[in-house]
Amino acid sequence: MASSLASQLEVIRSIALADPAPLKRPFTRPSILFDPKKAADTDTESIFSIALQGLEVLINRDERFGNYKNDLFSHRNKELDRELLGIEQNNNLNVLINSFLKLLSGFFILPSALQTLEYLIRRYKIHVFNKEDLILCALPYHDTHAFVRIVQIIETSNGTWGFLKGVKVSGAPPPRMVIVQQCLRDKAVLEVLCNYASPSKKFQPSKYVIGFCTAVFIEVLGTVETVNDDIVKRILPFVVSGLQPGIKGDSNHKASSLMIVGLLGNKAALAPKLLNSLIRLVAEVAREVTKESIDLHWFRLSLIALINLVQSHDVGILPIKALEVLKELRDLPGVLLELSKEFNIEKFLVVLLDSMIDYSSKDEYCQLALLSLIEKVPINDSVHHVVCKILSTCVKLSQKVGDSASLISAGWAKKILIVVNTKYPSELRGAVHHFLQHNKAHSKKDDSLYKILCKMLDGNLDSSSDISESKVWFALYHPKADVRRTTLRDLNSSGILKSEKYVSEGLIDIQEAILRQLDDKDLTVVQAALNVDGLPNVLGASKLLEALQNVLRRCVGKMLSGSTDNVSLTGEVAVTCLKKAISYFHDQSDYLKKIAAMTFPLLLVMPQTQGLNLKALVLVNKINWPLYQNIAVSSSEEATSIPGSLSSINLKVINNLAGNFMVHPEDNIAWFSESCNDSELSKTLFFFVLLQSLLIQPKGDDFSALFENVFPILKAEWESIVNAGDVLLEEFKSEVLDWDCSAFFDHLLHANLRPLNAKVMVCIFWRLIARLMSTEPSRNLLDDSKIKDLFVFFASSKFKHAFREHLHFLAAQCSVSPARLLSKFFTDEGVPAAVQIESLQCYAFLCNLSQDRWQTELLAEFPSLLVPLAGDNQSVRVASMNCIDELRALWCRIERSGKKNGNNATWFHFLGELLSLLDQQKTLILSDKKFLPSLLASTLGSSCHTILVPQNMENRFDQPTKERILEFVLGSALEFSNYGKLMILSLLKGIGNAIMHPKVAPMLSHFMKQYYDERDKFSNTETRIMCLLLESCVMSSPSGGDDLQYPLLKALQLDATTSDDPAYIEPCISVLNKLNSQFYTGLQNEVKERVFHELVFLCRNANGDVQSATREALMRIDVSFLLLANFY
Repeated sequence: MASSLASQLEVIRSIALADPAPLKRPFTRPSILFDPKKAADTDTESIFSIALQGLEVLINRDERFGNYKNDLFSHRNKELDRELLGIEQNNNLNVLINSFLKLLSGFFILPSALQTLEYLIRRYKIHVFNKEDLILCALPYHDTHAFVRIVQIIETSNGTWGFLKGVKVSGAPPPRMVIVQQCLRDKAVLEVLCNYASPSKKFQPSKYVIGFCTAVFIEVLGTVETVNDDIVKRILPFVVSGLQPGIKGDSNHKASSLMIVGLLGNKAALAPKLLNSLIRLVAEVAREVTKESIDLHWFRLSLIALINLVQSHDVGILPIKALEVLKELRDLPGVLLELSKEFNIEKFLVVLLDSMIDYSSKDEYCQLALLSLIEKVPINDSVHHVVCKILSTCVKLSQKVGDSASLISAGWAKKILIVVNTKYPSELRGAVHHFLQHNKAHSKKDDSLYKILCKMLDGNLDSSSDISESKVWFALYHPKADVRRTTLRDLNSSGILKSEKYVSEGLIDIQEAILRQLDDKDLTVVQAALNVDGLPNVLGASKLLEALQNVLRRCVGKMLSGSTDNVSLTGEVAVTCLKKAISYFHDQSDYLKKIAAMTFPLLLVMPQTQGLNLKALVLVNKINWPLYQNIAVSSSEEATSIPGSLSSINLKVINNLAGNFMVHPEDNIAWFSESCNDSELSKTLFFFVLLQSLLIQPKGDDFSALFENVFPILKAEWESIVNAGDVLLEEFKSEVLDWDCSAFFDHLLHANLRPLNAKVMVCIFWRLIARLMSTEPSRNLLDDSKIKDLFVFFASSKFKHAFREHLHFLAAQCSVSPARLLSKFFTDEGVPAAVQIESLQCYAFLCNLSQDRWQTELLAEFPSLLVPLAGDNQSVRVASMNCIDELRALWCRIERSGKKNGNNATWFHFLGELLSLLDQQKTLILSDKKFLPSLLASTLGSSCHTILVPQNMENRFDQPTKERILEFVLGSALEFSNYGKLMILSLLKGIGNAIMHPKVAPMLSHFMKQYYDERDKFSNTETRIMCLLLESCVMSSPSGGDDLQYPLLKALQLDATTSDDPAYIEPCISVLNKLNSQFYTGLQNEVKERVFHELVFLCRNANGDVQSATREALMRIDVSFLLLANFY
């Protein structure tokens, strides 16, 4: 009663404040449509008419507004006065107004909504009696002017909404952060918003209200570092109401709840009971959206919220009700798969899998869901945990002997482990091994852990069977070697492997298990696996042979490196492996190559593997392989009785292999390249055999075929050794070149065979070039690709010092012309600098030899040395100058001895003077690349002067001598490649028109015809040669005749098809740049007219460079008026 009286007094006070003189006409009235004075002048009837118009618009938007037409907006209520109503009537009216304002909040922004509010304010004074409802209706639109108008007509001095007083004063819409900060200061505001946005049986908040409140709640949660229980308690009703299943309404509320749940998970420490409740609700949302066939986006959103909840809290296992929901979701694995690609959901997956494992022994649907998850969702990092969880669960169930779940456990555990093995076999083995090694179980009978697990998985707790599928599986992955070894022996003795069903079906592929035992770290287990009967039938021939190869390679590696603790056992396993391989496959042609390759490295007796090698030499006679004919010994005792220790055995074997090798070398090399190239020991024996094979005298064609087959293999292997970087040949001695393979046997004591292989290969290369030179000594080897390939290979090798003798031998023993052979390496384009330097050093080496037959040839090739001397690489230029020094020394020796060839006397005398000149200027030539062209221009030209060259250099030779020098150099250059020609012509460019020697001019004519008439494609080098020669033509006398004028005219002729081709533009520009008045004046009138005609057309050419060069050329020449008159 007191409360009711207080309420009435508060209303009376508010009315008094709002309307102090009710009997007088007010000067202003509260309004949101009009200014206060205009509102005072507007009667209620007019406002009512406006409201009815707005209401009709709202009814068209939402028919629920029609419910208020006959009460709030009825004609009978036009004269209603709330102050005269009783409490019950006011309460009923408040309910009606409250529902209307909640509905109106979704349409507040419409003018029609403001029209209805204007009437409610005038007639029902909702700004006085229902101010909180009015504020809440407008609050989602706090950033609008309409909201400000509403706040300004409400008394907000005290109470919950006092913080809006600033809005009333300033008239500015408040930002949302003001509301957020008030929610943090006054939790009552937060609670009011949560209640307002929560749905009820009669009312569903609009999406605008939910969106606004969600934004406020998220900002509240995001602003504080840690969300306390007070905030959670007030926001929770809104969240829970949005997650309730079966409630029809706006999906925005559901999305808002999911987002807030995700934020709560990160920011708040939720109580276990609340956490479980939220997990269950989110899971039910996921189920609901899948049932309604809503877009998977909703399902994905609900799962993200659930994952965030679980991963942000210490959740060990999911609530049973949530798990019951999740296990029924068919789309769960697929969506989790996609999420796992975008986010780290590993922790959630572990919790989900653990939960399903716990209930899979009792729930078939959990089993199916768990299997689907493991099959579809990657759990690589969690396999160890999952497997250990399954096995631990089995152990726990084994303790409940009377529980029926124990009987069910066998099925689900085995099914899951089969799927895990299919997807993650190696991880499964590691997990089982770890579990058995680090866990102990104590049953009543004190059985071992793996026996308990075997019984559980076999589904028979009382079974005492010695051999079962599960027992074999666990035992073969048991950490104790004796268990693995014993199981293999039991398998062999039981004969169970003869059952095809057992081999191919069940928990694990028994084939794979035995293959793993063949790769076991413990060799006693490997030995037991090798002794299993019928291995080819169990494993298959291909897999078995590969496994045997790996075992043998492993044992040999251990013995060679000395890393085995039990040499006897290692050797025994290796011998067993070899025997099994030969026994199983010696008569199978499909595997004969591999058996031969497997045996090949064992035929070289090593000190560390002597017993195995001797056994291999006894067994090799069972292999029907051509290379192995007549190399076997009858017994290992006979082998050890051979006089001369192991070296004599090796030498005999290698000699026999070499003899067999040379019968069909191509086939044997192909076999080695295909099958034996993965073992250093195989390579060592092969190189020994190849070295001895080269002592056998093959025919010329046979050797050529041998070279073509063996050189690529040797080259590739040498490059492999160099790239590995673990071989040094710094102290290579040349006497090693004449060794046979027996001289290298002492090096077999070292485990690292790479250095030995490298030295043997150096000797093989020596034998190859010696045989190559002696096979057909009269043959012209200048164009022989074998010689060139060998020289380039030796010269470019990192260990070229090991091939120094090889290079000298190749150069000195060339049957035609060593100088010509070597010059190709430094006059051809694209030759590596290292090869150029080595070829020049060999050239210098030949100059020092006392042989008379090549001395004249070396001197005659002097012009070729100018090519590298004019190059860009300084090291090459230095090597070229060293050659010139040696050539000058050779010239002096010949001069003193008087042995010069009379046919060459024309160039012999001036060559000595030219070599002396270059020697004198050596320092300047090497220090400045531009000096050599200037030196030759001053020395050989007629009027070239430059400050780079000493004075009076043009008087060094008389004119006839200059001409002979040019003829000698240019004549030799014509024999060079195009690159060599270009370099020589570039060097002599400074001598002017003298470069157009009678021997050179035909080359230009040939180029012009080939390119301009026949339209052949030219290289950049050929184009540059043509440009240089055309420039020389312009510098020549115009009286040279048509032979020189024709190329110039041809070069100036550009058309639409050639204007974009550099090969045509560059020669044209070269002519234009050199065209001058002196040359043009000396032309015949007809030729002048043609040249001028071409220049006029070139002025309009599309190419800008051509236009510029043409204009400059026209400025340089004198064109007569008569010519112009004739032209026009």
